[in-house]
Amino acid sequence: MDMHQIKRIIFMNKQKLLKPVNVVMAIDFVCLSGTAMLDDAIPKDIYGIIHPIFGYIFVLCVVFHVFLNWAWVKSNFIITKK
Repeated sequence: MDMHQIKRIIFMNKQKLLKPVNVVMAIDFVCLSGTAMLDDAIPKDIYGIIHPIFGYIFVLCVVFHVFLNWAWVKSNFIITKK
């Protein structure tokens, strides 16, 4: 295998991982937003457990999402000197 093939395999694996991460992140965002909007309707002891869990899951998904898209982030936001 040459380097181009290795890079292609890594890119394909990242794309396969990105789809479920995006789905989980979207569902989690809806749950996180829903618990935030319904905080008065949800008992405080339950709210105090589930809302932070949704928040931690969301943060982990965002970090993983940025990691999988790091090449795009680097090419669009990080200025390199030539």
